This record gives sequence, C-alpha cells and structure tokens, in this order.
Amino acid sequence: MQTNLIKNHMIHKFFAVAFSILLISGCTTAFVTGASKAVLIEKEERSFSNFVEDTIILAQLKNTYFSNNEKIFFNVNVEVLEGKVLLTGSVEQIDERIEATKLAWGIEGVNEVINEIQINNDDSILDYADDLVIKTKIKAKLLLNSDIFNLNYSVEVVNGVVYLIGIAQNKEELDRVMNISENTYGTKNVISYVRLKEKEI
Repeated sequence: MQTNLIKNHMIHKFFAVAFSILLISGCTTAFVTGASKAVLIEKEERSFSNFVEDTIILAQLKNTYFSNNEKIFFNVNVEVLEGKVLLTGSVEQIDERIEATKLAWGIEGVNEVINEIQINNDDSILDYADDLVIKTKIKAKLLLNSDIFNLNYSVEVVNGVVYLIGIAQNKEELDRVMNISENTYGTKNVISYVRLKEKEI
C-alpha cells in the first residue's frame, strides 16, 4: 500500500513538472513573438540574455537530476534567477539534499545555490496538494494585483512554507507581495530571496 502511494505521488509530481515545462515553453514562445515580446520585456526585469541563460540552467539541472537521481528530480523544485539557483522541496535523506546542491554547482553559469530542501520522511499526496493550492492562490493574487509586476516573482511552497525569489520594483511592491503570501490561508512562514530593482547584484 505504501509503495503504491509513493508511486502515485511520484507520478503526480512528474505530470506537475511536465506541465511546468510546457508553461515555460509557452512563455518562451510568447516572449519572442510580436506584441507579446514587447509587453513581457517591459515587465520582466531580467534581460533577454539572462532569461535565456536561466532557462538553460534550469533545463540542464533538471536533466542532471533525472540522469543521476530520480528521487531528486521528482522531489526537488528548481527556480533560477540571474544565475542564482533556489532549491526547495523535500527529500528523505540528508545525502540527497547534499547531492542536489553539488549537482547544481556543477552546472555552468550558476553563481549561487540556495538550498531550502527539507528532510521529510512523511511527505504525502495531501501535503503536496495543500502546497499546490497555496501556491496557486498566491500566484493568482499576484497576477490580479495591478501594483505588482507578477512576472518578476517565482513562488514555491513546501509544507506550508512559502519561498519567494525575484526582483521587486521597490520596497513597497515587495511589501505587497509579502503581505499577500503571509495572509494566504495555509501559509506557515514566508522566506524571501527577492532583491530590490535598484540594488545591484
């Protein structure tokens, strides 16, 4: 029974990852097409070259995880911003957490690795579903708030802990994002790796 639950959980995450890749591909297509390009470039604080480099790093790292350790591939979330890699999710063993970091550092173009991977032997489909609901709600609220350039933020949620990475236009915008994240039902804590636009890397 436990084995079936684990398999079902991994299959569920696989489709979630596959769907995310499709979204990335769609976003990339929109990014280089006509009027959509102009709109996204205006709101996306990264340069086009940085965007492409980050996308390549993401793809290479996920491929490396899949080739070396499928548990890491299915259980570790990866966000990349200006060469900074944020790892979230949960694994069963500390060795997997360490391996995820080492493999990330092995990717060309990575200049920083932030390891927020949790060690959790009791990961369940229900927990994952709860986190997905929280993440969806936060992203929807960011999208609907006209005072927030939501394209500049990535959100991950693990066991109720919200992780943010991105570029804020100013402190006021970041405060809005933090407030939305903290006050979304189910959020236990918010950890931010967002930098302010005016602050140099």
